[in-house]
Amino acid sequence: VFIHAKSASAALGQLLFFRLRRLGIDTILLPSGGSEVAEGLAQAGRGDLVILFSFSKVSQEGRLILEYRHQAGYRTLAFTSRRAAPEEDQGEINLYVYRGDPRAYHTMTAPAAVVDALVVALSQQMGAESARRLSRLHQLKGLYR
Repeated sequence: VFIHAKSASAALGQLLFFRLRRLGIDTILLPSGGSEVAEGLAQAGRGDLVILFSFSKVSQEGRLILEYRHQAGYRTLAFTSRRAAPEEDQGEINLYVYRGDPRAYHTMTAPAAVVDALVVALSQQMGAESARRLSRLHQLKGLYR
C-alpha cells in the first residue's frame, strides 16, 4: 500500500500509515511533492494499492498517481469531498467524506473517522491474522519496558 497525502491531509496519511503498519501491512508513505513522488511511485505495480487524499481538488502529484496507474497496473483509492468529479480525477475506489460547507472551515474530523473505520474493517477482514500481528507487536514492545 502506497499513501500520498499532502498539506492538511498529511496528518491523515500519517495516521493511516501508522495503523496499517501495526497490522503488518507493507506500507509506504510517498513524499508530498517533487520528484521524490515519482521515485516512490515507480515501485508500485500490479497488486498494489495507492491511496491518495484529494478532497477539493486533485494536486499535480495526484494527477501523476491517477494517470500512471494505467501503465503500472496498481489500483487507487481516493478520499474526496467532491460528490461529482471528472472520471480522470477519480480512483477505482472513491470514499466521499463531507468536510463542511465549501466556504467554511474544512474539518478533518469526518475524514479521520473514515480512516479509522477503514482500518477497523480491514482488521476484521484479516480476522485472527490481525490479532496475531498486533500480539507480536505488543510482545516486542514488552521486551523494552
